Amino acid sequence: MGSKGNKRHQKRLATPGHLQIRRKDRSAGKFFLKSSAGPHPKNFCLPLGHVLRDLLKITNNSKESKFIVNKNGVIIDGVSRKDLHFPIGLMDVIELPEINKAYRILASKKHGLMISEITKEESKFKLCRINNITTIKGGIQQLNLHDGRNILVKKSKKKENIYKTRGTLKISIPNQEIMDYFKFEENVQGMIYRGAHTGISGKISKLTKRFGVNASLAQITTASGEINTSYDYVFVIGKNDPVIDLPMEE
Repeated sequence: MGSKGNKRHQKRLATPGHLQIRRKDRSAGKFFLKSSAGPHPKNFCLPLGHVLRDLLKITNNSKESKFIVNKNGVIIDGVSRKDLHFPIGLMDVIELPEINKAYRILASKKHGLMISEITKEESKFKLCRINNITTIKGGIQQLNLHDGRNILVKKSKKKENIYKTRGTLKISIPNQEIMDYFKFEENVQGMIYRGAHTGISGKISKLTKRFGVNASLAQITTASGEINTSYDYVFVIGKNDPVIDLPMEE
């Protein structure tokens, strides 16, 4: 009889494509780091140990990575993390105090996710997409964000509520104070983070509302042309210009 529950290990051959590893490299071993349960989906995140060893190449093996995290050497969204299996996902900010560097996880055309170095000033905030809004006791709105966060805001009685689903919050980390809000609408900056056009960014030039699953379309205008994608595949990253640095992929 097979064992019940989720397996704690993961074979290299079964790893998702965004992990950017050589699956058939026998010298690297049969198994690979598996992301633990956390704020991001397991099929769209990067284990902390993988980031340190394989992507940033700061360490050579898991033993060295463990030594760094145990010394509070890795800060994720303003919080020290010591689990090499901790999942790091879209828009998360990674800080390495020992070498005075910071990085942000962005959508990538090639791999789905990529790591981009950012300035110290930019590491003080992150962008969070509003996936859902619920009302709890006392008429307080709970904003359910893409990275598992829940932010409470008072519901306005006199005017229309400011926050809408698919909009983006610019929040400080780790305090989670709302610094700015970008509505999901036409003529704002957006980035496609899912689907066939993942990693492409530009101005949302047109929104077409339709009925049906993923039927509503957002038109993204880029320097090379126009792309149509689902509403739910777009992440607003600014109003007139992106508020985060978007590096050019090779």
